[in-house]
Amino acid sequence: MDWFTAAVVGAVGGASLEAIDVIKAIKWHRQMPWNVQSDTIDPPQRRANVRPQEEHLPAPGWKAYWVAGVLRLLVSGALTGVVAATYPQSTNPLVAFLIGLGALSAVQQVTTLVPLMVKNAGRAALGGVVDVAQQQAQALQQSGQPDPGQSNGAVPGPQTGSPPAGSPQPGTGVAAQQDPAGGGGAA
Repeated sequence: MDWFTAAVVGAVGGASLEAIDVIKAIKWHRQMPWNVQSDTIDPPQRRANVRPQEEHLPAPGWKAYWVAGVLRLLVSGALTGVVAATYPQSTNPLVAFLIGLGALSAVQQVTTLVPLMVKNAGRAALGGVVDVAQQQAQALQQSGQPDPGQSNGAVPGPQTGSPPAGSPQPGTGVAAQQDPAGGGGAA
């Protein structure tokens, strides 16, 4: 299945979910969902977070529902098309329809996870920089060359005669284990 056909089938999946939402709203309120007043959804109550007259907001109107419906179709079709373009051999009409059904909630979930992914990717990138610097310092130490960042040709690391972290402890035969975050730890 090519990506464009899959995107159309995914948009049909999104349209079917939109139709289910409209049907539920009609059954519940006995009118079209864009004509539903906010005070008919929940009985008006005085709550601390509700401003005066906010419970009597006007109905959103049919234009707002059409815009929301078109945006849902675009999200469903776009996500399905991207998946079909990435995995063309495993995309069939049923898979495309199901991706279209779940596209909106999948995008909502991903957008809540993006800050966490960026934060972890930044930590991983910084961790990689630190690892490379440590490997370079160890390579210089093993070759006997002084580290350019050290003065007087001193070898990097502790200079008190104690073994560096991560090397075998004398007399115990147990290697000290170090946390990748640098927190340290015991074996």
